[in-house]
Amino acid sequence: MGAMKVGIITIGNELLNGFTLDRNAAWIGQQLLSAGIKVHVHHTISDDSSDIYDTLEYQWKEWECDHIIVTGGLGPTVDDITVSAFIEYFEDSEEFDREYWEKLKERFQKLNFKMPNLNRNQAFTLKKGNMIPNKVGSARGLHYIKNHSSFFKDIKSKFKGSLSEVNFFALPGVPKEMKSMFTNYVLPEIEKTNKNKVICRSIRTTGVPESILQEKISDLIEDYKKDCDIAFLPHRMLGVDIRITSINNKKIEDLIKLILDRIKKYVYGFDNDKLEEVIANSFIKNSVTISTAESCTAGLLGAKLTDFPGSSKYYKGGSICYSNELKISDVNVDKKLIDKYGAVSEEVAGALARGIAEKNGTDMGVGITGIAGPDGGTEKKPVGLVFVGIFYKNNLYIKRYNLTPNRNTNRELTVILCLNEIRKILKSS
Repeated sequence: MGAMKVGIITIGNELLNGFTLDRNAAWIGQQLLSAGIKVHVHHTISDDSSDIYDTLEYQWKEWECDHIIVTGGLGPTVDDITVSAFIEYFEDSEEFDREYWEKLKERFQKLNFKMPNLNRNQAFTLKKGNMIPNKVGSARGLHYIKNHSSFFKDIKSKFKGSLSEVNFFALPGVPKEMKSMFTNYVLPEIEKTNKNKVICRSIRTTGVPESILQEKISDLIEDYKKDCDIAFLPHRMLGVDIRITSINNKKIEDLIKLILDRIKKYVYGFDNDKLEEVIANSFIKNSVTISTAESCTAGLLGAKLTDFPGSSKYYKGGSICYSNELKISDVNVDKKLIDKYGAVSEEVAGALARGIAEKNGTDMGVGITGIAGPDGGTEKKPVGLVFVGIFYKNNLYIKRYNLTPNRNTNRELTVILCLNEIRKILKSS
């Protein structure tokens, strides 16, 4: 039996024009992959009946999909573009659904809303297809089943698809309604037919470019390419995920072990692990407390360290010492040090780290100072120059970074780089 093929069609002129990001398709793909199902093809098309008709036909005949999921263009009336296109494609017709009409009226009455006449057009049912319940809205989805045999009956060669029947689902574009219908109806229908479940694992890395990762494991990719799909997924500033998918769990586990032997120092977690959560767990596990003194990041590190419940067990507080005066008065940095080396220097970063730890009585102290930009740089100290000091167990660790001309990027990237240094220090101690 071949691998099951799933196609997605997202409908909307706003998607094509870039006014709206296609988060629906991304969410559906993630949910399917979590269930061991890979998306085979995805098309984004305009609000046009003929485009919908042609794309349904294309994914069925040319891509030989077993399940086709359509989202968008489904709203309050039977005349909505997706509904009319589906009815035409399946040569179907609709009729008034009095039972659903009564349910709609009851729902509006409970909310103390007057039902618009337009909603009466939502009370229809299909003669050939099924209606998908909508638990959070009023417009129901559509579900049709089509036999492969109607197209492939005269073809003697073996059909590449895995199922004899194809499911066509039409869902609203409103995310809350789409997600409800997909979770409660569509995914269970698809899972019934999933015989070859795909297993997906991710190795999460940070502090290393994609090109270096690829170079370090290129021979492993070649050795395992018949059994495992390997993809490199860069995340904005954070790092790179190495995603491995296969129907063979043992092959995946063997490959992960081999990859870790090569790049372990860059790996902070797996699958859905978050860098800040990994660090939080490490603080709690080792009973380590931390406080922060931030200049150019202005509290962003403290915010990241407190993203999770229970952060008060390890994070005691900090100082946003943007000015030199506050570095001196609040964190006890020696004024002579600033006068001699400048506020943006490894000496001041170290003094901030040690000073905040001593002031708050924490095991670890972090000091950050830099030139975020876009102004303030000089030839010797350009925009993007950042110093991070970490004081821990009477040792002082200093990192110097030359980042970008972009202010927001520099601030966010500094926090990520700092978190990774904290992770490595806690791991090695």
